[in-house]
Amino acid sequence: MHNALRRSAGIFLGALLLAFAATSASGQAREDAPVDPGQTFTGRALEVTDGDTFGVRRSAGGEVTIRLHGVDAPESSQSHGTAATRAARRYVGGKDVRVAVEEIGRYGRAVARVEAEGGDLGAMLIGDGLAWHYREYAPNETEYRRLQRQARNEGRGLWSQASPIPPWEWRDRTSGPGETSVEDRDCSGFDTQPEAQRFFERHRSDSSGGDPHNLDGDGDGEACESLPGG
Repeated sequence: MHNALRRSAGIFLGALLLAFAATSASGQAREDAPVDPGQTFTGRALEVTDGDTFGVRRSAGGEVTIRLHGVDAPESSQSHGTAATRAARRYVGGKDVRVAVEEIGRYGRAVARVEAEGGDLGAMLIGDGLAWHYREYAPNETEYRRLQRQARNEGRGLWSQASPIPPWEWRDRTSGPGETSVEDRDCSGFDTQPEAQRFFERHRSDSSGGDPHNLDGDGDGEACESLPGG
């Protein structure tokens, strides 16, 4: 009887250890893998946060958060913001991509070019009229400039509007003092850390933004770390 109980307890303990090991391995895989400027790698696009920000699981292992180089898509609360996100998901969501890292942004994200199905993602979004050429931070991207001019002349996407507001100006307007829009959020407005992190990623910019909603108190790139799942 006692031997049987000991064997059962041993089997149960072994199962717990295996489950813990699997969970640990999964947690490590979700952490951003280190990358360097000039590095090129392949992987699969997993989570498309918005038109210019998404996560890629590298073929060599580990995940990397990507911010498109030279491209700024409309914010989710702007006109054509949802359309830009849907287009990015259509082009790269769940698909194999090739990533060429240009630089590492101030929040540790890889600012990179992304190719999917033989095409440059930034060029496709700009050509569709669903993103802007971010000239201030990519002045030499002449092809992006040409595609934006063509999309504007033909009234595609956001250029169907008389005076579309660039997303960098929109962020400045909606993150100023006394903001009363629905974008004015704090950590108490989220149920989990991953939910807050997704919002945080959407409403910051490596180039011109910051943390307009003060979700990252210690400046380490992780929003609302005290929430469940952090």
